Formats: sequence, structure tokens, C-alpha cells
Amino acid sequence: MKRNKIFTLVISTLLLCSPILFTQCSFFKTANTVASSINNISEKINFYDQQAKHYIDVVKKAKKGDVLAIAEAAQLLTKTKEYKKDLDKLIPQMTSSQKKEITRIEQSILSAAKTLIK
Repeated sequence: MKRNKIFTLVISTLLLCSPILFTQCSFFKTANTVASSINNISEKINFYDQQAKHYIDVVKKAKKGDVLAIAEAAQLLTKTKEYKKDLDKLIPQMTSSQKKEITRIEQSILSAAKTLIK
């Protein structure tokens, strides 16, 4: 069985058997609290960058076979996508350097996601 099929199977099993795993993760609670209180675009971009770095760290653990990290990576990817949608609403107000930073962060997330699938 290919590695990505194993990851998919493990993630699906964890999601079905243990939804509490995701709701109890302190990072997600912190992320929601911080995200709701941030008003400044630069701060939002910095928070998005922090989410991306955390995701990349988790992907590195997942690539080593850490089952919990595999599940957390899936959840983090969903959260970063949701946060990116919120940032996209602010694009008309962003400077060109802020837009470039968003693109750089998004590329790092996509690159990490691709390495997890390989």
C-alpha cells in the first residue's frame, strides 16, 4: 500500500474514532481566540505565518510516521485554509509587500502538504 493511502486511512480512522482529539488541541483553541482579536492586517499575516510554521513542523513529524501528527496535519491544513479565506477578504486593503508575503506563506504550506503526500 502506498504511503499516502496509509496516511488517508489513518486520518480517516482517527477522525471517525476520535473527534475529541481535534477539539481538545490547545493550538486550535488559541488560534481561534487570537484570530478573533486581531485587527491589524500585518498581525493577521504574522499569525498566518505562525500557523504555517506550526503546520510545517507537524508535517515533519508526520513524515516520520507519527500517527497523531498525521491527524493534526490534516486539521491544521483545514484551519490554515479557513484563515486564508479571511485574509483574502482583506486583499484590497493590503500593500503589495503584504500580498507577496501571503503568497510566500501559502507556497510554503502547499510545499509541505505535497511532501506529506509523496
